[in-house]
Amino acid sequence: MRRFVWLMSIVIAAALPCVRAAAANSDGVFNVLDYGAKGDGTTSDTAAVQKAVDVCAAAGGGQVLLPAGKTFLTGVITLHSHLDFHLASGSVLKGSADWHDYGHEGSLLFAKDATNLTISGDGTIDGNDRALWQKLADEQAGGDVNRPNWWPQSFVGDYWPFGKTDPRRPAGRPLMMILIGCKQLHIRELTLTNAPSWTVHLVGCEDALIDAIRIRNAWDVPNCDGIDLDHCRDVRVVGCSIECADDGIVIKNTPNFASYGGSARITITGCTLASRSAALKIDEIYTQPGARDIVFADCVISRSNRGLCIQSRDEGDIQNVIFSNIIIETRFWTGKWWGSSEPITVYLAPRSPQTQLGHVRNIRFNNILARGENGAFLSGTPGHPLEDIALDHVRIEMAKIGDEKGGFYDLRPQNSGTGLLQMKLAGVYAREIAGLSITQTKVIWNEGLDDYYGLGFDQANVKNLDTDHVDFPDAPVKAPPKTP
Repeated sequence: MRRFVWLMSIVIAAALPCVRAAAANSDGVFNVLDYGAKGDGTTSDTAAVQKAVDVCAAAGGGQVLLPAGKTFLTGVITLHSHLDFHLASGSVLKGSADWHDYGHEGSLLFAKDATNLTISGDGTIDGNDRALWQKLADEQAGGDVNRPNWWPQSFVGDYWPFGKTDPRRPAGRPLMMILIGCKQLHIRELTLTNAPSWTVHLVGCEDALIDAIRIRNAWDVPNCDGIDLDHCRDVRVVGCSIECADDGIVIKNTPNFASYGGSARITITGCTLASRSAALKIDEIYTQPGARDIVFADCVISRSNRGLCIQSRDEGDIQNVIFSNIIIETRFWTGKWWGSSEPITVYLAPRSPQTQLGHVRNIRFNNILARGENGAFLSGTPGHPLEDIALDHVRIEMAKIGDEKGGFYDLRPQNSGTGLLQMKLAGVYAREIAGLSITQTKVIWNEGLDDYYGLGFDQANVKNLDTDHVDFPDAPVKAPPKTP
């Protein structure tokens, strides 16, 4: 009898993990602890978290839960269709410090061709940037973290043009999240922090919603963009709070993913942003069809090197874009940070002498309140003018905000020279434009400005200029110092 009891106890003990997992799965929730995750912040939980994801997908979908109070240290996790990857409040998904752990996917979270995918919760995704940079520095730069010459890894993984195992493949700084060709995508409520490079990169995604996420990246890390929408369509970014050293939200068509077509029907609304580069931007539209039918509205920008930016250097057209109801504060962040404190920039110039430039046309700026250390910069290129640009109810207040010196426009990246155009700064600078309408717009000069400010409205080679109710006084002449 005792032997029977002993045997039954062994059978019951062996069955307990299965019962526990079945109980966890009965409501469609797959707790990663049930698949071997430790959540102690030091043990690698990659295999356990991936197993929970794979079992959930095999069961037809559900929620993969990272429970509260735990820190899960992982490399790349590949997500699938019909899945909610959920971080409970107080949970942390922390990226490995070893770049090798991100494989050829090149990101902490990765998905390709997934449908009905959600990434959600009040928890935190931590990119572990400092530790990762030090590991890269030890391997690539003799331990010097001030030599960040490594590519974002998503561009050197499966998309490295010479193949995955080519010896020229460099080490890479992984992205926090790269989602490729996904549909019915929802990212909501998370906090993402310490990204070693781009934070959220959507490529060729359709019917996507990014809702109420919070991004807090280090203020000294280059290429740590907040949200990059690359060849995407029918996307809404709503109510997000973003602070990062590089661009805040960017729409682009990078050449690596040209097969996914153009960017279209995108709205960015109700966001707050701070950036040492550009807060809201359209850039790198390499291919046709380009980017069109885009709205940026009801946003507040602070502490940024550029506020609203369209920078076209490539073949793709940029057209039908509205910036509306936006408050902007800009300041000079010089050095490696591109920009010169412009609240509004629209710039069209070829990337190289061989570039066949696309068009930039039908761009509207409505109800913009800007305060900062530079004015609006609008410039096409001889033979390639900006087309049909409008400023309506725009107020530009020129004021000293920080300690950095200005006196230039930043045209980087350039093939030669510094890329800095040294000159007097204007309230509105306009060059090479075919159709410019300015209504109910004014420039205001604060006291105590440096002597590198000039005209209220500096224009040349502007055709079909239409102004109505504008106030563009020139900068006040700085009084000479008093003699003792």
